[in-house]
Amino acid sequence: MNRATKERTKTNAINRESRKMLLKNAIEMGRLLKEAKELLNHGEWLKWLKESVNFSKSTAANLMNLYKAYGPELLSLADDHPNSQALGNLTYTKAVLLLGFPEKEREEFMAQHDLGSMTTRQLSQAIKELRAPAPSLVTNYEKKSTACCQTIADTFQELLNALAQVARLDPQTKEKCSQNAGQLASYMVERLKDWPPVAGSNMTGIQPYSTYEW
Repeated sequence: MNRATKERTKTNAINRESRKMLLKNAIEMGRLLKEAKELLNHGEWLKWLKESVNFSKSTAANLMNLYKAYGPELLSLADDHPNSQALGNLTYTKAVLLLGFPEKEREEFMAQHDLGSMTTRQLSQAIKELRAPAPSLVTNYEKKSTACCQTIADTFQELLNALAQVARLDPQTKEKCSQNAGQLASYMVERLKDWPPVAGSNMTGIQPYSTYEW
């Protein structure tokens, strides 16, 4: 290991311990706030926050939630434990961002991502993508159906243009092509009436032709 690598490793270790210490301090503050809130009478909490510690309601809530989510684990695990090392990669802001996960999902997320190298913005985006609901099958097929209808409409316009051109060259050929197109259109309309079958039917009598037979 060369000198530059040693220095970088040492710096990373210091940064890691600094982040861990700051998070521990925030968690300890959350513990103290939780104890103080439990001692106060109903309706005194916000006044006490303003006069005693000058914390906003949201900041105090974040600190107490940090204690609830990370406190027991961070304070009890050995420094070489994998979860302890993962927590060492968390800044205060990153730890708050992860509060929305249930404990198991949070641990899985932390194990699967290099939180130390992720920026706060990257972490926020990763969480947003993970929480985004997967498109339903109905939505997927609706989009596909709409796209297919647009393709048919575009192709139909091309057909009309082709028939107009062939009519100028050979009316008989145009008539034949029009008849073929009409037969295909009639076939498509009939297929749309009975396919797919109504949910719950046994599909009896429905012929599964996938394309028009000339």
